[in-house]
Amino acid sequence: MPAIIHKPVSAEKSQHWAARTLPGFLYFGYALLVILSINNGFFWDSILLASRYGNWYFSTNFSTLFVPENIAGYPPLFGMYMALGWKIFGKSLVVSHLLILPFALGIVQQVLKLCRKFLAENPAAWAALLLLADPTLLAQCTQVAPDVLLVFLYLFSLNKILEKRRLLLIFSLIFLGLLSPRGTIAAFALFLTDAGLFWFEKKETRTLKHFTTLFLTYAPAGLLVIFWQILHFRHFGWIGYNPDSEWGTLSQFAGLKGMIRNAALITWRLFDFGRLFIGFGFLVTLLYYFRKRLQFPPETYRLFTLVTIPFFLFSLVFLPFTNPIGHRYYLVVFLLLALLVCYLLAHIPNRLFRKITYGFMLPGLLTGHFWIYPDSVAKGWDATLAHTPYFELRREAIAFLDEKNIPLETVGSDYPNLAPLSITNLNNDIRHFKPKDLKTDKLVLYSNIFNGFSDEELSDLQTQWQVVKSWKSGQVKMILYERK
Repeated sequence: MPAIIHKPVSAEKSQHWAARTLPGFLYFGYALLVILSINNGFFWDSILLASRYGNWYFSTNFSTLFVPENIAGYPPLFGMYMALGWKIFGKSLVVSHLLILPFALGIVQQVLKLCRKFLAENPAAWAALLLLADPTLLAQCTQVAPDVLLVFLYLFSLNKILEKRRLLLIFSLIFLGLLSPRGTIAAFALFLTDAGLFWFEKKETRTLKHFTTLFLTYAPAGLLVIFWQILHFRHFGWIGYNPDSEWGTLSQFAGLKGMIRNAALITWRLFDFGRLFIGFGFLVTLLYYFRKRLQFPPETYRLFTLVTIPFFLFSLVFLPFTNPIGHRYYLVVFLLLALLVCYLLAHIPNRLFRKITYGFMLPGLLTGHFWIYPDSVAKGWDATLAHTPYFELRREAIAFLDEKNIPLETVGSDYPNLAPLSITNLNNDIRHFKPKDLKTDKLVLYSNIFNGFSDEELSDLQTQWQVVKSWKSGQVKMILYERK
């Protein structure tokens, strides 16, 4: 690992160029990432959670707490934040992305602070670079995604736990718990993490008073979440998910076979999109410790606690249900695991080993943006920057249909290309594509971004349909098919 040296956290700050230069580079890189995305439409879950929710609160002037039942199920905080931003600065894609910018930069700040708690300045800067290079985190920052806020609030809260600053922690937990259902789970993960770290304290500090303080820190967020769920149940008659909705089937019990499949899927998510190289770096670092009979450095077990508690809690929640498990669900786990690897690596005395291992992990992680799967394999397109050409290709396809005077409503397509343009692009165009039906459609707009085409439908398009026009950029392709 470049310039990482074996010395305690309390050692004098390094004057190496990395400690002075990399933080500024990271802030600039994340700001540029968001700014370059300001014309991209809403994508994947942000179509619902940012645009549909935001548009509801914007159009109703916050006169009601509850959104329509067909889109209900989520706390109102993120949608209200978007609507308030639009009220102040104007409703546009540019404003929407810029509303994410402070939290993207906040993630950089919190990652740097967290790394400096466990490492000296120079290795902390290199560790932060590895954490912030995660493909899924980068991809989420290009979208108007609530997961950017979730990661920021989680890291902010974690830093406050480590700093023992309970007042600020109370407020951050409230925002995290009311952000989204996974935000609520994340807040509970922080409670378990806080309790776990409590046992690493000296025995004389583990008093009933301190445990009571720990419990009371989380009580306001917990009570507000319970209050919101009661209000939601009284208004709609259900919580969590609408059993009568078309996506309610995705939240049913998975059964034993489904749980085994989910476990395999979670394992795949951990190593997907370049994180396989982090896992390999972790493995060879552990092997080095065991072969050289090195003692693990003092903060290893605390860091291990930070990683394992959210991982197992999220997994226990996701395993029993049929709901697809996205890469972004484990973002905080990805970051904390990378920090643990960097911490262990920093305390290895062999400088060449550190450099080679780090030099293997960072470029390998970045290759995740280029991992290609066959069209028949569903890919987490919202989890890498590979999806970014989609927006321009979509604009070109719509322009072609307009040129040929083909109404969008006559062209079959699939999620996330079904919402009205007024929702995805925040304009006044209420046109939209229709849900695909290859038995009746005459035209179908397909993209490998869409995971909803079955193997049979993909085969049907190849044999029973002809290409009218195709577009391709990077890994993304878009094809307009016409029935033969």
